[in-house]
Amino acid sequence: MVFDTPTLFLCVTIAGYAGSAILFAFQKVWKSRSRACSQSLVLWSAGLFVTGNGSVLIGLRGTIPDEFSIILANALIVLGTGLRRGGFAAFLGRPRFLGGYAAIALLWIALCFYPPFMNSFISRVNFMQVCLIGSCLWVIWMAFRQNPENLKSAKLLGVTNIIECAAYVWFVIHQNILLFPTFLSVFQQDFMTAYLVTILASIIMTMVLPACMVIERASHRFKEEALKDPLTGLSNRRAVLNEAEDWIGSLSERASEVSYTLVLFDLDDIAAIKKRFGPEMNDSVLQLFGRVLAEEFKPPAMIGRIEGETFIAILPDTNKEISFLTVQKTSRKFTNTFQDASNGKFGVSVCAGLVTATSDSPVERVMEAAYKGVSSAKRKGRAQIVAMDLAANGSLKQTLATGEFASLRRKAA
Repeated sequence: MVFDTPTLFLCVTIAGYAGSAILFAFQKVWKSRSRACSQSLVLWSAGLFVTGNGSVLIGLRGTIPDEFSIILANALIVLGTGLRRGGFAAFLGRPRFLGGYAAIALLWIALCFYPPFMNSFISRVNFMQVCLIGSCLWVIWMAFRQNPENLKSAKLLGVTNIIECAAYVWFVIHQNILLFPTFLSVFQQDFMTAYLVTILASIIMTMVLPACMVIERASHRFKEEALKDPLTGLSNRRAVLNEAEDWIGSLSERASEVSYTLVLFDLDDIAAIKKRFGPEMNDSVLQLFGRVLAEEFKPPAMIGRIEGETFIAILPDTNKEISFLTVQKTSRKFTNTFQDASNGKFGVSVCAGLVTATSDSPVERVMEAAYKGVSSAKRKGRAQIVAMDLAANGSLKQTLATGEFASLRRKAA
């Protein structure tokens, strides 16, 4: 096959139709799509189909009336471009501005009924290319500046549009310098071949990238769900421990170890609440504690729900005394908040075990020690806190308990 301009133009047209069919089929078979993703794929598919129709009419120029090969053809290209760009905007949750593209198409039709404009090929070329360049710039802006998920496929679409925009600029510069009188005369030029190759590559990428964006977003969400506790919205055990290990790994270049505190919270008598009031109340209690924990422990603290009624907080660069005061405050705030929510009919308390260690101590080992602190606190009664130090040789030493809170607070004051 000889890749002359007629052949390339035919390939561009066929690619548009193929892309439309592929994206529409993908929209039907991909079950994990969200509403925004579904709307995006439908708009992309419709845009490619409408643009393909416009390309067919342009390809018939000279054999059908100008009303179809010029006026209607370019109006369809404007609308198709708007649908494709609107599909990207819908995917990102941005305004689609489809009405704006419809207005541009109507303006094009109106201008074509003005003889000086209709009879000037250079005017028509400049109008269309400016519309296409502006559309590409909008996509580039969205891909790099309005992409909160930082999707790589969306950025690649932005790069594709940079190349496509360059092709439009290349075409309009050549046309304004060489001033070809008709479309058929410019169609045979060598620069038109490079232009059509670029547009064909852009359409092929357009066939692939919308589906890639949907898949990448779903992958991100699956990953987030795998690392989140579905009841409280906090990180789960795996996520918290991974984050803590990443933090410790980032300290490898420091000359000395850094201390950190790991806290395990365990709600008192949660089983009795579930038995008396049902699982809905049990879930509400856990959700309430999750909210209190998030309010009291801000980044760089790492918090999450380990299992059942057990929660975790890891406090980097924090000493035992400050950690103890923060845990005490959190425990009291939760108890008071729950009493207010239940109009004082019943209360819930929290026991906690906290362990202070240095960054050379594995997080899993420190958490095992914190479980011992929780068990010790439970033996002491309700709303108890036990603090311990983990020595380098692995030995544990209890250094602070709830009864010593008043003297600690006086020292802090």
